[in-house]
Amino acid sequence: MIGAIIITHGKLAEVLVATAEAITGKLENVRHISIDACDSAKCISDAIGSAVKTMHRKDGIIIFTDMFGGTPSNIGLSFLETGKVEILTGVNLPMLLKFASHRADKALSELAVILKEHGQKSIVLASEVLKGKAK
Repeated sequence: MIGAIIITHGKLAEVLVATAEAITGKLENVRHISIDACDSAKCISDAIGSAVKTMHRKDGIIIFTDMFGGTPSNIGLSFLETGKVEILTGVNLPMLLKFASHRADKALSELAVILKEHGQKSIVLASEVLKGKAK
């Protein structure tokens, strides 16, 4: 089963995991790391490294971050490992719910692509939907 580490600015990671678990039940092999403005790069890297080391890695890990180019993403990139650790930015609740339902039956690289596409498709401008313009 693929594991996940959700890393965000502020408490977003903690709240996303709690909300996903309220919907799906307890998510095993999932960690969250909340980054504070006062945290040093070393402190953040150590927290990510510790999470990676303590997780079951047989099927791989997806590191979800809040935005590409932000501190969580930039530091998380140092843990990118082909076939073992993927980095997926722009985390949202629909991505985590899809992750929960497919983490046991998909390969790491396949699941990462599915989650990226699902996360993008879940962003909708309601006025377009109401006018019949959404795809």
